[in-house]
Amino acid sequence: MSVVLQLSGAVPADVAVGASPLAELAAALHAYTEAEHHPGTLRWARGLDAGDTHGVPGSPGAALAPGLRLRIMDLAPLWAAYRARYLLPMSAGPDRPLAAELADIADLPLPRFAELTGYAVRGGNSGPPLDQVLHDATQRDSLLAAAELRSTARAELARRLLDAPEALRADLLTLLAEAAEALEPDLARAARTIGAHLPALRTALAHSGPGEALAGLDPSASYRAEPPRVVFDKFHHGIVNVAITRLLVLPSVFGRPHLLVKHEPGAAAVVQYPLLPEGAARPGYAAVHRRLEVLRDPGRQRIARAIAREPLTPSELAARSGMTLPQVSRHLSRLREAGLVTVDRDGRRTYYQLDLEPVRRIGEDLLTALFR
Repeated sequence: MSVVLQLSGAVPADVAVGASPLAELAAALHAYTEAEHHPGTLRWARGLDAGDTHGVPGSPGAALAPGLRLRIMDLAPLWAAYRARYLLPMSAGPDRPLAAELADIADLPLPRFAELTGYAVRGGNSGPPLDQVLHDATQRDSLLAAAELRSTARAELARRLLDAPEALRADLLTLLAEAAEALEPDLARAARTIGAHLPALRTALAHSGPGEALAGLDPSASYRAEPPRVVFDKFHHGIVNVAITRLLVLPSVFGRPHLLVKHEPGAAAVVQYPLLPEGAARPGYAAVHRRLEVLRDPGRQRIARAIAREPLTPSELAARSGMTLPQVSRHLSRLREAGLVTVDRDGRRTYYQLDLEPVRRIGEDLLTALFR
């Protein structure tokens, strides 16, 4: 399945890029509550529990207060894989202060707040509507049944929403403000990284147009010219006409490895995409799969073991492995195509050595591709 951004008739003003403190805060809370999905911030998340935030991103700091940790976990469904829509800009543009974004949540009509919260608790908006969930018995029962199927925590949150929606919203706003204060050093560091990236993104949009610029945000995206559109490989289906529905593009530090595409009725479409550390690659699933396939072969495994220790020529590898020189050459060619070896030449001799970094990173790259 896929999400398609239709670009026919879209003009530059239909695509806004910038930063959203609220969206980045929600991404940080997601990275904390589902730390195993975020290899790059796992140590940071564990540090918030232990009082040692030596991580990426992060610096030495105090642990989150136990009460705050518990409240973050209680409301975790709101910033889970299906993010509550009001935790990203709804209609106003990016680059607004957190206080203004929190005020937007406070100003949402209560039925709309309940509807969007219900979708997050349920884990999606593709089922029965929840636009009257506070008053319609059928919708209430539907939400409770769906939440109970997911987890006890989601069922409890659904009951809180139905019994006291205003109190739940007040608790959420207080929690978001307290979490932002507790995480301020790390969020400020992320904001600087995002701010430094925005000029290049705006330049790419201006020079290359939205199609190629948006397709370049992530390996899961591709640009197709006839008709002009960007296709994101996602586990849900959707079509967004950018000429009609405004598109907000938000870089994220804490969001990696996820690419988030939100396209709910009545709100702007949002693409929140992950920024990688400087020099890091963006592995697609095809590249990871190719490396795994290459290393499955026992013969290539023997060669990889030999050149992991020292650089060797094909002739030396043939002598050590018991293979013929053509066999060794074919295996080395496959390893080289997969980006797993380095090649050095000394006169007529060619030396191959296993590139340890991409091999070491295979597991992390696979997780990144799967969770994108």
